[in-house]
Amino acid sequence: MAVDFQGRGIYMLASGVINAGGKSTRMKFNKAFAEISGKPIIEIIIDKFTPLFKEIIIISNEPELYEKYGYQVHGDIYADKGPVGGMHAALSYASCDNVFILGCDMPFMDMRIAEFLLGKLGDKDSVVPRIKGYLQPMSAVYNKKCLPRLKYNLETDRLKLTRLFEELDALIIEEEELASFGNLDELFFNINDQEALEKAALIAGRA
Repeated sequence: MAVDFQGRGIYMLASGVINAGGKSTRMKFNKAFAEISGKPIIEIIIDKFTPLFKEIIIISNEPELYEKYGYQVHGDIYADKGPVGGMHAALSYASCDNVFILGCDMPFMDMRIAEFLLGKLGDKDSVVPRIKGYLQPMSAVYNKKCLPRLKYNLETDRLKLTRLFEELDALIIEEEELASFGNLDELFFNINDQEALEKAALIAGRA
């Protein structure tokens, strides 16, 4: 039985989803397989997810790259729709009502933050951190109640994330509420180019 860090069993009812569907336009290779300290980011995240979530799902439009890990791999149901398409696929395929989604380029996320966000969900549609004024939809918690709105927005090409969270009953978590978990610049660090990958190696070296 998967439990949270206090042993309360919160993760029994949550799916962990790794969003690996984004195009690595600024890198010459798939960023999910970029290595930090000799380990691909996707494997770093899987290791963090494995003890915690009832199930692990990978969302990617190149499923053959991830089948070796033995977890469910699904592509977007609505192709080429960006993050909203990935969120919709994640919630559609998850067996749990509550889902924590993490981007495949965020190797330093602390799972205590996932626990905290899940604990805040209650009757809300979503719980989304906001760091330095920017929403973090790829390190957030969603309930399946979001699906009708996601489907509508996808079918009408309403793909702007700020609009989506205005339309959902979303709880926005400001960075002050997360400061106790550590350096938020590092915890929410995402690797989008070679320079960021080099910086990630330095961060990992200090850990």
